[in-house]
Amino acid sequence: MELHWGWLIGIYLFLGGLGAGAYLLAYAAEKGYLGEASSLSKYGYYISAPLVAIGAGLLIFDLGQGLRKPWLIIGMFLNFQSVMTWGIYILSAFIGVGLLRAYFAWTDKKAPEILGLAGAVLAFSTCAYTGLLLAVVKAVPFWNFYLMPVIFVVSALSTGLSLNSILAHLFEKKELQEGKASEIHLVLVGIEIALLTIFFGIILTGIKGPVALASANKILFGELSQAFWVVLVGMGLIIPFFFYVYHLYRMRSRVKINEIGFGADSIPVPAVSTMEETATSKGMGHTGSKIAVCLCDGAVMVGGLALRCLIVFAAVPVWNGMLG
Repeated sequence: MELHWGWLIGIYLFLGGLGAGAYLLAYAAEKGYLGEASSLSKYGYYISAPLVAIGAGLLIFDLGQGLRKPWLIIGMFLNFQSVMTWGIYILSAFIGVGLLRAYFAWTDKKAPEILGLAGAVLAFSTCAYTGLLLAVVKAVPFWNFYLMPVIFVVSALSTGLSLNSILAHLFEKKELQEGKASEIHLVLVGIEIALLTIFFGIILTGIKGPVALASANKILFGELSQAFWVVLVGMGLIIPFFFYVYHLYRMRSRVKINEIGFGADSIPVPAVSTMEETATSKGMGHTGSKIAVCLCDGAVMVGGLALRCLIVFAAVPVWNGMLG
């Protein structure tokens, strides 16, 4: 007896986290937490609600019976003991608020502060819900772990920042000041690496039982290991981590060069207030490294999709573990 959760669920979890993460990072950029990278906010607001809506549509399509018997979907709104019901209300509210916030961004009108804050709360709830949806499934010990929502939230923030960055690269005409954004992205990727290490480390001890251990072995050493080590770990985490380290090192090196000049006979460049300003003045924003940054951000997003699909595909239900 198998648990039939496949590609559509994996993609749904990815799009839900991606859209919600894009909104949260757009909100952070708007508030100045990403430096002066204002363009990161505009495109994040545009894309967040549509992505979550598409993901929700995939969930309904995957239910199958919901298309043949629409009244079953109505029933899902009334089962308040179900986490999926909670999610339906969270997703519906976020899509509505996200679309309204996108309208203000599109028309260049100032949005009410309460609207942006409400969207941020709903976006965070959406990120957490995508992990909680798995964490409450007691039949799959590998999923039934308190770290699952935490991993999904961090991954959603990382992929959301990557999506906003790619869109800003593609459509923004002026240079972006990405110093602070790169620092935050480095931290997010580092936290995700640490969380996955702790997650698999705990499961490999056998504390979660032999069924959870069987799921972990499928990912780490079995049929899913190549996708895990190459796509998720290598492409989605390790390469981006070292890229952001190198990228920040180059930007800071340019700051020091600007401050001290190139020798005794040279005229020192006046100090600037932020690394972003110096990077922009020296063409170290997105100009020159634009393709590399986009490729790295794309790799982070591929890794985020791989993470969710691998976790879904690795499910070994209790009844299967007992039979094995």
